[in-house]
Amino acid sequence: MKTNSIFEPRNRSRNMCGVSTDEYATRAVPPYSSFAEVYDFLIGNTGLPLIRDAFRQSVVRFALEFRNLADVGCGTGAFLSTLACRPVELIGVDRSAAVLEVARRRLAGCPVTLLRQDIRRLSLPYRVDLITCQHQTINYLTVVSELRRAFLAIARNLRRGGAFLFDFLAQTPAMNRARPIRMREVIRLPDNDVHFDATVAPSRGRSTVRIRIGTAAGRRRPAVEVHKQRWFKPRMLVRLLRATGFQLCEIRPVQGTEDGWLHVVARRV
Repeated sequence: MKTNSIFEPRNRSRNMCGVSTDEYATRAVPPYSSFAEVYDFLIGNTGLPLIRDAFRQSVVRFALEFRNLADVGCGTGAFLSTLACRPVELIGVDRSAAVLEVARRRLAGCPVTLLRQDIRRLSLPYRVDLITCQHQTINYLTVVSELRRAFLAIARNLRRGGAFLFDFLAQTPAMNRARPIRMREVIRLPDNDVHFDATVAPSRGRSTVRIRIGTAAGRRRPAVEVHKQRWFKPRMLVRLLRATGFQLCEIRPVQGTEDGWLHVVARRV
């Protein structure tokens, strides 16, 4: 879930200078800066079994052999932790320093290299046999030219014949007739209150989620993150893969889901 405008609370007061008092009460931060510590509990732990199963099925189905693997958009390192027992070299890449700190704690003692990089400028220490990019990471690239840059960067960091496994939220034909949706939810945790304010425009294939994270006791100013995503039409994405040096092996729904969450296997040619 996540469109292209930031939505402020409907009931807000203003001071004499015309500035929303909400601007004084919160602080804007990059995505996952404050959300990192509660991400797994609220979202990550739910999706991890589905992602892990899709990965394992693809490895078996296509007889993927790999001595090294890079997980781009690795987040808190949950997926990498499921591979830590394998005799392979592991690399985790993410652009968020906050989630990488969580990953470092989780993977302490494991032979994993963690790098802070943007997927569009990916530069691994060496070419790897397999690259994964999961949890709908590519949907955050809302401009097609930026997605193309990301695919080209991934191809440069894969050996020839190497595999690229990723998932994404797809824009389906049924969405063309759907009306915009507004959703709000508050989740109260022992140490944090997390407010979600989401607007989804299915016909445009875009969503925006405004996440407000505060401490339950109000010990510091709440932080606000804005997450924007674009849902891609599968045929466009397949064309883009072919144009950036990949051969499509498979595209299928993530097992156990019905919301257009698709899993893709491609090889670098």
